[in-house]
Amino acid sequence: MKWLINLLSPWKSELFAMVGVLAVCGIGATIAGYLHIQRQNDQIATLDKRNSDLVTANKGWASHAAEQDRLRALEHKNVLLLEDKLALIEQQNTATAAQLKQLEATNAEVKEYLSRPIPADLRRLLEKK
Repeated sequence: MKWLINLLSPWKSELFAMVGVLAVCGIGATIAGYLHIQRQNDQIATLDKRNSDLVTANKGWASHAAEQDRLRALEHKNVLLLEDKLALIEQQNTATAAQLKQLEATNAEVKEYLSRPIPADLRRLLEKK
């Protein structure tokens, strides 16, 4: 081992300088790496909070969308019921108009009443087909 020390002794100061430079570079790289890791951890924490906020918002939107679907289905059901009711009213109107025509044809008193001037609204109602 003494032979190695004797061999390296002329470059002893250069070797110490290289070791010092390597130590300074190593410490600098360690600090830069530590700061980079801290920054990444901060970004991950921020993104995690943002994701949790988005998940919460999406849960709210999902319930809102389900409520909208329920209301659309209810509205569709109401439209169908109203269409059925309108068809029934039109059918009753047709039946009433037919009964009125039959009554006018068979009853002279009704025929005489309908031949006189009657209010325009009533005439439109009676003549509607």
